[in-house]
Amino acid sequence: MRRVLLISVFMTLCWASVVWTLQQNRHSIQKLTARLRASATENPDYWRGEWQRLGIAAREKAYLYNQWLEEGFLEQGMVVNRHSDGRPSGECDSLLFSSLRFTALMKLGWHDKAYQAWRGIENAFQNGRWIRHPKCRRKSTSRDMIVGLLVAMTQSPPAEVRQLQKLLSIVEDTGGSIDDGPFYVSRMSPGMGAIMRLMSQQYGVPLREIPEDVRLGFSTLEVDAWMAQPGYTAHLNALTLWIELELTDHQPRSALRSVSELIDTAFGPLGTPKIQDQRWVWVGHQLATLDRPNLFFEYMELRSAGALTWKTQAMLLQKLLEMPQFPNERLPRNCDRRADYLWQRHSVEYVPRPKAGCVETFHGVDFLWMVALLTENL
Repeated sequence: MRRVLLISVFMTLCWASVVWTLQQNRHSIQKLTARLRASATENPDYWRGEWQRLGIAAREKAYLYNQWLEEGFLEQGMVVNRHSDGRPSGECDSLLFSSLRFTALMKLGWHDKAYQAWRGIENAFQNGRWIRHPKCRRKSTSRDMIVGLLVAMTQSPPAEVRQLQKLLSIVEDTGGSIDDGPFYVSRMSPGMGAIMRLMSQQYGVPLREIPEDVRLGFSTLEVDAWMAQPGYTAHLNALTLWIELELTDHQPRSALRSVSELIDTAFGPLGTPKIQDQRWVWVGHQLATLDRPNLFFEYMELRSAGALTWKTQAMLLQKLLEMPQFPNERLPRNCDRRADYLWQRHSVEYVPRPKAGCVETFHGVDFLWMVALLTENL
């Protein structure tokens, strides 16, 4: 009882802090948005040419990365890393990275390769569960694996309604979880519920087939970003922000319930602009501030502020192509950097480690992901 009381007090203080922070930052967020947009629109004709030039170079390199990946870094159609002796590694993270690869291939316009990648992902649905990988079926599926799957589902994969219904059935059968794991691993968050609800509406899933836990979901990104630390949790928040933006690009923002909407309802008469209209900019800025060398976070800051232009995308492509962590002649290895997937790790793990010995090769999906986001309209 005492533990429950302490947790309740802690959560109340967190919510109060977030409310106060968002209220105090209404006008500073407006200024941030204006500044980002202003600096992003200089000399558009020049920067469009630069974006095209760099985008072509990045896509050529991404094509090689995917070719090398297909030749040696798939197990049962899903993405893995490889030890120098050929043994696979990272199978228990495969659903996430396989989903990000599928999404990248779709964004790049390489649809035949994408659909082949999706057939591999379908191998991860076994015995009524979405598992991490067929070779990691005993380990409970975690929230980040399902967030990756939801990223893929934004791209309308084959039989997308049926795949989403499988996930909804799991939530219904488990009483609000995405697998049979412990609460801190597999319990569905309110934010995941909000995404699944909006996705269900877009795909025409009947209301009666949407579990109550999903129907009651609401985004908590404001709280999550306020509490996030560089690395794994921040990356999960960034992917969630990406999904929200992707799903609401052609819908009113009110389609997604959120903490900000609750705050506006309670405090709206006290001031403008509405926090609901600024929440994504604030979250994107929070993530980028946590770890500036993380290019995915920088991209999300610009996208959430409406500041993705020829100039800003060209500058990000230039940074990406200059990173030694993505070699030109091969896929990255553990001696090039510590992290197998850069954007989900603190940037201290980006530093090359030539003395570590090149004993593991990584799949390179982090490069495919960024190239796809930055050249989607090329």
